[in-house]
This record gives sequence, structure tokens and C-alpha cells, in this order.
Amino acid sequence: MFVLLTLQIAAFSIFPLYFTTLSGPIRQVHFYVYISLVLLIGGFWGNIYSLQVADGVVVSGGNLCYGAFMMTAVMFVWIERNAFILRHLVRLVFVVDVFNIIISFLTQSVLKADGVINPHNVPPALFEVSTALIALGGVLIVTELLLLLYIFELTKKRKPSLPIAAAIYILSFVLVLILDGVAFPFIAFGINAQIAAIVFGGLAGKVLIAAAFGIPLALFVLWKRQAFVGYLEADTVRWRLLASSSSALIKEMARKDQDVRRGDVVFKSSTDGLAIVDSTGAMLKANAAFRRMLDIGGGDDDRQSSLKDAFWSDGKPISLPQSLTDMWRREVMFGPDGSRPGILSITPAGEDAEGGETYVYSLIDITEQKSTQERLEYLASRDQLTGLVNRRALDQRLAGLHDTPFALIIVDLDHFKDVNDSYGHGAGDRVLKVVASRLDTIRRDHLKPEDILCRIGGDEFALLIHSGDGDFINGIIERIQQALGQTVRIDDGLEVFSSATLGVSYKARPGDRDALLEADAALYEAKRNRRGSVGIYEDRLTADSQRKMKLGVKLKKALADNILEVHYQPQFDAVSHRLCGVEALARWTDPELGVIPPCDFIPVAEGTSLIEAVGEYVLERACRDGQEWLRNGYAPITVSVNISASQVRFGSFVSVLSKTLAETGFPAHNLQIEITESSYIERENEVTPILKELKDMGISIAIDDFGTGYSSFSYLREMPWDCIKIDRSFITNIPRDAQQCGLASMIIRLAKVMSFKVVAEGVETREQLDSLTAWGCDLIQGYYFSKALPKDGLVSMLPRLKEGADLTRSD
Repeated sequence: MFVLLTLQIAAFSIFPLYFTTLSGPIRQVHFYVYISLVLLIGGFWGNIYSLQVADGVVVSGGNLCYGAFMMTAVMFVWIERNAFILRHLVRLVFVVDVFNIIISFLTQSVLKADGVINPHNVPPALFEVSTALIALGGVLIVTELLLLLYIFELTKKRKPSLPIAAAIYILSFVLVLILDGVAFPFIAFGINAQIAAIVFGGLAGKVLIAAAFGIPLALFVLWKRQAFVGYLEADTVRWRLLASSSSALIKEMARKDQDVRRGDVVFKSSTDGLAIVDSTGAMLKANAAFRRMLDIGGGDDDRQSSLKDAFWSDGKPISLPQSLTDMWRREVMFGPDGSRPGILSITPAGEDAEGGETYVYSLIDITEQKSTQERLEYLASRDQLTGLVNRRALDQRLAGLHDTPFALIIVDLDHFKDVNDSYGHGAGDRVLKVVASRLDTIRRDHLKPEDILCRIGGDEFALLIHSGDGDFINGIIERIQQALGQTVRIDDGLEVFSSATLGVSYKARPGDRDALLEADAALYEAKRNRRGSVGIYEDRLTADSQRKMKLGVKLKKALADNILEVHYQPQFDAVSHRLCGVEALARWTDPELGVIPPCDFIPVAEGTSLIEAVGEYVLERACRDGQEWLRNGYAPITVSVNISASQVRFGSFVSVLSKTLAETGFPAHNLQIEITESSYIERENEVTPILKELKDMGISIAIDDFGTGYSSFSYLREMPWDCIKIDRSFITNIPRDAQQCGLASMIIRLAKVMSFKVVAEGVETREQLDSLTAWGCDLIQGYYFSKALPKDGLVSMLPRLKEGADLTRSD
């Protein structure tokens, strides 16, 4: 029996593996026909036979067909790298189930009819089917396919290594098949002891089939490794499109086809010279303007023309780039005698049918342009990267507006700096070009000729609209958000998500107010509240902006004059209530404005690049004070200092810290650095080496405000932490809030398992202290023991050093 089972599984597996060697539509036809046949015969084999492979291990023909169907469907999706195949498979399951029900009913009716010749005495019962059970089976198959797809896509987003991804995929396949063997009987016949005995008694057969059909999937991964890698690197599924109707998808395809036709019309009729060129410089296709400029004949076959010596500069032929990832653009000389100036742009256009790289050559004849002065004026008012007008042109337009209602929209790209940091400035330039193109499309299609689009900064654009119609402006804002909410392709196979925050200034009746200043104020208010939103100017925003600027100036002077103070909030042992450490906190009292809380000046420091200076100031003061306490005979304690994300990522923090410790003499092992989760999430490659350097120096590292960010277990395991500081938001309602108690105790248990110390922040009551102590928390920080104190106020709380004790150790 085992040999027969093996042969059947092999037969079911060989055909799909063979189909993967075919190409294009032929492969798809083979897969769809094979899957249909497997579904069809599976409806009957369940009634025909079962194989007893071993004691308690029984495999039915229906189970074989179900496993073959699921294996083939998964292999089909992998080789095609197209989750939309599931739409067709769902439809196929429905059609085959309906066909199965109809044929079974008709065949049974014929066999029961009098006078029918039945030479093989086929029993009518063989074709008895339950429509409800077939429908349930179809629903379960569809549900399990979608579940597998969800698991596949979720795993793909985590970007595991190839062996791990393959193991997860195959294991999930096996588990889903086993789940079907358990779920189907319970759903179909209810949950009772008899059904449970049957289900679990036959579970071994289900496990055997699931594991057996996992083998051809493993063979596929080994044999078709590149195809599997291609699936892992393919775009993730957009579930909305997967659930869209066929008519909606057809409409979308029709729109794309129309765009292609329009593009061809533009290509042919453009007065600019346009050509498609391969990587060798051979021209594949060119419009009439391009051929006219280069004096190339208008034959049907453009391949006879090579562009290697078609463009000149400084009397020499230009060596055209052979490989590009971004647009190449420069001024050239062209024509029969190389005497006509022009602008040549070369943009990568992807691969052709043979797999070779192609490029779009765009040649602009500038022979008839205005005088040199007009040319310089033109260039002076344009952004060279995007081709849009710049801030100078916007200022001129705004100055010329007197009695015309208008609106000014400033568009600021969210997280644009991350694109530059992660993929380079070339990728950032590509994003800016795409964004500019999308915004300019809105301007051309929906606005008046006098309305202008400007690039006014690194990642900022401005749209000046000559209209006072609020509804119309809101419509334009919605179009901008939709256009910039789409992904931007910055390289083959690499896309980044884009979004933007908008600031709007309405001028129904132009006055003396600065529209650009107002729109800027609205923009930064929107960014402060929520990126990706829209801010409308209000009078109060200008006052807020001015106050922040004033605080920035005063903060810079306070740092220079050493006016900032450092206070210390004690940390006490949860059991002995002995002072063990302090956290250094910046405090600022301005002679004019009085006490300025950290929640006001820290954001200003971050927004004006003063945060590094503030961090270094607090670090130096804390180390100097800590060394003074040791010198004066106080017992060593841990001094904790917060560092910002910019200090870790961009500053020379390690060298600054080493210099500070050397100058102050404060022992490194008595210093603890606190870093928030947001400082290292998705930047492990940058941050981890720095933290390891700190560890090698003997400095301990704490996660500040744990639980308010990502709180990933993988980061806890991989990063070199010593201590977790639980944010006060997890403490405030202890012990009244059971959920909060559960979260806090779980964090403490997790920290203990990973050998981390735990500090609870914001402890204010005895009940909170008792609960945290019972759960194993190490240190307590909060108003229950003490608020943050100035240096002189803390001295009375410092423990004295015992006779003969170590002068430096704080543990």
C-alpha cells in the first residue's frame, strides 16, 4: 500500500513540476487544465477507495486529490509571481463544484432508471453527493488558499533569508492541509465525541499527505530557486485589487491601454526629438522631429542608424552612457556639421523583449532661443532638477498680486530625508522628479495657465492658484494627496511610499500679510499634529512660529552662557529603598520668559539642530557632577543621560563621549546612556556598532520609554541592552487597571528572562510601588520618592561611602 501511495503522490507531483519548465500562456493553460482535472476526479475518488498504509494510517482518494490541488495551486502562484491567479482558481473551484454536482446527480439518476444497461454493475450510491458538503469543501479550499497567501505575503514583508522563507512557506502549507482535515468534519457534522474520535483517529493520514505534498514544493524551491526568489522579491499583494470585480480590472487595463496610445500620439507628434535607443547606441524608434534634427532618413527600419557619433561637445563626440539608473541630461551639439545646440536627456526605459536595456533620448533644439541674457534669466527662475520654476519666480508672482483672490498651497514631502539616507541622493532626486511630474500634471489638467507650480526648497513645492473658490481649492488638495499617496519607483524592482503634508493660505481679499509665511506656519502645524495631513492657516499659527523662533535664539544663547541647568531625578531600589542612581534632565529658566518646560524647548532644539548641543551639555554636566560626588566621599551611583536620535545617527557621539569622560574623570561603568526605541528602529545597521562601542567602554545602555514605540522582541534580543525603562503610561493606573497590571508585569518578566534590569518611571503611590516590587521591578523613579532635584538638593540624599569600599563601583 505504501508503494502505491508513493506512486500516486509522485504522479500527482511530476506534472506540476514539469509545467514549471514551460513558458508564458502555455504554462498557464497546462496548470489550469490540470487543476480542473484534479478537482473533478477528487469529487469521486473520495467515494471509490482508501489506502491503509499502516495501522491507523488511512488515506482516501479524496485526500490525495485535495493535497495535489493545494500543492499545484501554490506552485502555480510561485512560478507566475502573480497572486491574481487565486481569483481564477476561486472561480474554477466554483465551476468544477457545480459541474460535479450536476454530473453526479444525472449519473445517479441514469443508473437508477429502469432499462439502463449497467454491464459493470456500478452502484448508484457511488455518485451520491451532498450539495452542502461540496459547497463547504469549496468554501474551505478558497479560505485555505487565501490564508496561505496571507501567510506568504506576511512572511515576504519580513524579508527573511531564502532558507527560512522556504521553510515557513512549506510548513504553513503542511499545517493548513492538516487544519482542513480537522476543520471540515467538525464544521460539516458538528462537534461531538464520535466525530472527534473519527477526526483524530484519521489525523495520521492527513499528516502523511500534507508532509508528502510538501516534498514537491521543496523540490521546486531547490530546482527553480530563481523563480522562488523572484516571487519573494515581487510586489506584495494589494488586497483591494484582489477583491475587485473583473469589470473594474478590465476598466483599469483599458485606462492603461489608453494611456499607452496617448503616449504614442505624444511621441509621434512631439516637436521635441524623441527616440528609443538600445544599450549599444542603436536607434530602435524615433519620431519625425528627432530624425529631422539629426538628418536621418524616415525609413521604416531605424536600426540602421547608430547614435554613437551623433552628439558633440567641445569639438569631440560625446561618449554616451552605457548604463543608467537615473536620467542623464546635458547640453550637446548635433546636426550634420555639429553646429546646432540642444539639450539631450537620456532616461532609462527598462528592458526590451530580448532583455536588453533601452533608453529614451529626448533632444531639444535650442538654436532659436532668446538672447544670452534671456537665457540666463530663464535658468535663474527654474529648478534644474525638476524643471519647475523656483522660489524667485514665486516671489515675483506674489508681489504682483493686488486685487486677485488666490490660494497658496505648500507641499512638503514626508520622510524624504530617509530616502536620501537609505538609498542615496540619486534616489531622492528621482522621487523629486516623479513628485514634480505628478503635481505638474494636476496643474496642466485642472488649473489655469497663469497658475504656477514651484519647487521652493529641498523637498517643498508650492502651488499658486488664482481662485477664491474654497470648494475648488479643496478639490485640488484632494487630487494632490491622491497623486502623492502612490508609490514612487526609484529603481528596477525598488519602490518607496510617498506622502506629503500640506499647508494652505487662502487670500480671498489680498492684504499686507505674507502668504508664504502663513502657508509655512500652517504646514508646520500640520506636521506637528500628524504627517500626511492638511493645515489651514489661522492667525495664531504665526504667533506660535514666531515664539518658536524666539525660543530657538534664546536657547542657543542659553547654551553659550551656560544658563541651562541639570536636575537629577533619583532612582531607588524597589526593595531596600536605597538610592542607586539618578537621571540627568535639562531645565531652563529664562530671565525674560521664566521657567520654560522641556516639552516646549526640546522640540525647538530638535527642529533647529540644537539637540546635539543640548545633549552634550547635559552629558558634560552630569559627568562632572558625578565625579565631584565621588571625590567628596559619596558612594558611587549610576548616572543616566538621555541621547537623541540625531546624536546617535549623525554626530560624532562616541568621540565626544570619550573626550567628556577623559576630561571629567567620571568612570565609564557608572554612566548609563538612555536611548528611545525610535532612535534605532529600522536603523540597526547604523546604531548597533555605536552601541557596541559604548558597551566595550563599560557604559551601560537603557531603552527609554519602553512600550511607547515598536517594542519588538527581535530588537530586544539583538541590540546590546542592559536595562529597560517602563514608560509612565504603563504605571499610572496600577493597581486599579487589570490590563495595565498585566502589561507591566509581562514586561518585567520578559526583561528578567533576558537578564535586563527594569526601571519603572512615574511611580507616584505606595500601591504602585508595592505592585511593581512584587512583580520583580529593580528600580523605582517617580514623585513617590522624589521629583527631579537640582544638584545641591540631591546631595543630602546621596549615600555616604562605607569605610574601605570601592570608590567607583555602583553595582
